[in-house]
Amino acid sequence: MKHGRTPPARRLARAAARPTEAALPTPPRPTRDADARRADRSIVIVSMVLLIVVFGLLVWTIADVLLLVFAGILIGVFLRGLGDGVSALTGLSRRVSFGVVLATLAALLIVGGALLGNEMASQLEQLGPSLHLAWEKMLNGVYGYEWGRILFSERNLSAMLPEDGTWLTRLGGAFSMTIGAIAGLLIAVFIGLYGAAAPAVYRHGLLLLVPAHARSRAREVLDTVTMTMRWWLIGTFARMAVVGLSVTVGLWLLDIQLALALGLIAFVLDFVPYIGPILAALPALLVAIATGPADAFYVLLLYLAVQMAENYVVTPLIDQYSVHLPPALTISAQVLLGALLGALGVVFATPLTAIALVLVRMLYVEEDLESSAGTEAPPPSPLPPPATGPPRG
Repeated sequence: MKHGRTPPARRLARAAARPTEAALPTPPRPTRDADARRADRSIVIVSMVLLIVVFGLLVWTIADVLLLVFAGILIGVFLRGLGDGVSALTGLSRRVSFGVVLATLAALLIVGGALLGNEMASQLEQLGPSLHLAWEKMLNGVYGYEWGRILFSERNLSAMLPEDGTWLTRLGGAFSMTIGAIAGLLIAVFIGLYGAAAPAVYRHGLLLLVPAHARSRAREVLDTVTMTMRWWLIGTFARMAVVGLSVTVGLWLLDIQLALALGLIAFVLDFVPYIGPILAALPALLVAIATGPADAFYVLLLYLAVQMAENYVVTPLIDQYSVHLPPALTISAQVLLGALLGALGVVFATPLTAIALVLVRMLYVEEDLESSAGTEAPPPSPLPPPATGPPRG
């Protein structure tokens, strides 16, 4: 044997001891299937996240349009509810009852415009200069104190409330009461009219978007959402009417100028719970300040009394037949949607929250309870039951 060469027998033994590629252990088939499923699940999760992000960006981009359509849906639900109520009371067909509702509302608008239109227009025109004078008087009183001069030094606060009518434009911009918003309101009204005239067409179209095996549940959810919105609107309009009438009569009894215009502002802004009444009280306080501190104090007491009556008397009575929303949830929704969508988000935060509660209860809570039925006693749902109208005797 030559030096440095390995005998053939030893080389064969080493080759046999060295593991070959074919001899390496392969993972069992269940492990490979689990890895494949895990990879597929990761791809699905990433795809869903991307889809949700893209859909959220799209919704945020066209949020104004979607809220405009939602306003039209609310108007349609309200008109259809009035028509169904007239049909139930009179026995007329739904189409005839809807025509009666439209004719009645048109007559009320015409008669109300003829009786109160001129007075309302005159008071709204006077409201701008009156607010400016009240603002100037309040600033002069503040500047009379040392703390006022220190706090508001080098600030032209009088420019915040101009004397001419441009204050209405600024206020309209804050609450979407510009020309564009008026046009949007007209569009929403027409959407509501067409939707209320033929609700079955649009309802059937929505159900066709749902798979056939889930249409029964979708029909139930859609009916519950419609009834919830209907009774929420009835309750909200009742509260608005009580607040607007109470403020108007109270200011008139206190001999405060522009009582009708201030009552109309209170009526409109009460559509936005908690935030709207505070905003509605500010112009009334400014007008009362112009006549004296005593009048301002009485006006403040009036608004506090109206809000206490609304919160502790009117609202509990209405919530027996309407939709009760937790105050903390409502305010949180207003802040969140206001930050995301602006003033329109604040306006429609409450009805959107009511719809979200119904959807969560019917599509998540009840489904989860049904799936776990028979295994353990389900806990009581923290969400309120759907509003289906007043209890039948």
